[in-house]
Amino acid sequence: MRRPFARGVLLLALASALPLAPANAAAPASAQGQIHFDVHYGSQGFKVGEARHDWTLEGERYALVLALQAKGLAGLFGLDYEQRSSGRIDAQGMRPELFEVEQRGRKLEQANFDWAAGRVSIRRGGEERRSAAIRAGDQDLLSLWHQARRVAESGKAAKFAVVTNKSLKQATLEPRGEERLELAAGTLDTVRLHAFAEQGELDIDIWLSKRHGLLPVRIRITDEKGGVLDQRASRIEPGSPAAIPATDKN
Repeated sequence: MRRPFARGVLLLALASALPLAPANAAAPASAQGQIHFDVHYGSQGFKVGEARHDWTLEGERYALVLALQAKGLAGLFGLDYEQRSSGRIDAQGMRPELFEVEQRGRKLEQANFDWAAGRVSIRRGGEERRSAAIRAGDQDLLSLWHQARRVAESGKAAKFAVVTNKSLKQATLEPRGEERLELAAGTLDTVRLHAFAEQGELDIDIWLSKRHGLLPVRIRITDEKGGVLDQRASRIEPGSPAAIPATDKN
């Protein structure tokens, strides 16, 4: 599960919003690759680790992996895990089939999507903990990163459920304008989106790079207690694929 992580330089600064070209003018996205992130936590933004995101978009299939490796005490507080999402790509974008979270010292957590039955089964160690109804367009916590591209291109807010390793949350994903970021990966013109749940249980900002086909280059997650996990791209490497699952059970 563990993978080596490249060490990038720290974030320099975030400039104010700038009048940029429309999102639909973004360069085409690479079908596969890796994004390396510096991971910061807390209101002071201390660097606590590094992460690597692999993506493969191949025909009607996709596979996504996020491996986050924390350092020191941060690893003891749940900031050391791997997320995996796989499924299909259809007219509405990402259609997850399986979402998994593997965390040190804990049982494997999964969300199994049964689109024929319109249900998702959320499991821990193989035991179902919750089942909920799903509809076309619903996402998991990782596929959301790439589904955001569809919303950015449309320029309109979208409503759908977001499935985590523990629950299902009704959420809205809406564009918040365009910004220029100064990241370790370079100076990037981005489209910013904000995902939030109706009951305030989900608060995620996603910045998509126009140079890289609206790939996610910064993800900032704020939890219910105000804790902030901020992942900022340190290196972007198109062309190195994640594995596409060979079977389709749904």
